[in-house]
Amino acid sequence: MFGVVTISRKSKFIEGAKKGIPITFGYVPMGIGYAAIAIKAGMTPLQTISMSFLVYAGAGQIIAASMVLSGATAMAIILTNFVVNLRYFVMSTCVLNQIEDSNTPLNILAAHVTVDESFAMFSLSEESSIWIYLGIAITAWLSWCLGAGIGVFLLDLLPVIVTNSFNISLYALFVAILTPAIKENKQIALLVLITAILNIVLGQFLGNWSLIASTLIGALIGMYLVDDEYVLAGDA
Repeated sequence: MFGVVTISRKSKFIEGAKKGIPITFGYVPMGIGYAAIAIKAGMTPLQTISMSFLVYAGAGQIIAASMVLSGATAMAIILTNFVVNLRYFVMSTCVLNQIEDSNTPLNILAAHVTVDESFAMFSLSEESSIWIYLGIAITAWLSWCLGAGIGVFLLDLLPVIVTNSFNISLYALFVAILTPAIKENKQIALLVLITAILNIVLGQFLGNWSLIASTLIGALIGMYLVDDEYVLAGDA
């Protein structure tokens, strides 16, 4: 009986891993882009790769490396990432409410490897197995770490113009995340524009703290600007 259960879990994990393969095509180059910024900011190869394994926050890692590069304080980096990554609390809760046949250690692992793409892929499917989710999420996680590793060891071999081009990866990531919502809802587009302007204006006075302030103010404005019907429809 235990053998059958083990095979079932293994097959579900492999099924999830196959579902996660498309994510790798975006995460490997993004990981290289993160490594380019991290190394430029003075982080060691070990620090760069360890951050991907232990923190694994995608945009949050790129933001942190960019803030280190600009000379931000540790407190500013920590608080900025806390605000930017608050969404993971919601995502992890939604995943844990959907999955079956789980336990505390698996829940902790699932929460650690939860990111936008794995959450979206699992939420849009009819699957409820923790092993399928872990297959998706761990495949994405390892591909990000692989990208960071490739970046650390190959950046010195690439032309400067190529390594510099990876620095736009953060902007490309946010464009990719925001474009669908902006196209679907004009209120979201207006909110993004307002928040961007706030960040630029506040940057003149608050420096690296402007991202935190503009994000919080933008979220407050969004509470009144974006229709509740749109938010609820997105959660359905």
